[in-house]
Amino acid sequence: MSTITLPARTTAFDDPTEIPGENATRSMPITEVQPHTTIDPDDPDLGASTAEYAVIVLAAAAFGGVMAAVLSSDSVSGMLLGIIQKALAV
Repeated sequence: MSTITLPARTTAFDDPTEIPGENATRSMPITEVQPHTTIDPDDPDLGASTAEYAVIVLAAAAFGGVMAAVLSSDSVSGMLLGIIQKALAV
């Protein structure tokens, strides 16, 4: 199994008495990062979250279409217009 080494994250302000930029090129110890598990192409759940997001997006688009149709109908438009006129008349 191979390992990937990445430098540790540091800031120029590790020591409050240090002037920023004066010792900005100092190096920190390197930590080893273990790779994640491998992806099994035969996994039945592979891609499930993508399909679930697609269904949610389609449902949201359908709901938006229904809401647009309801809000643009004459009865709902008249009711909303009456509410707005009452609010502005105060």
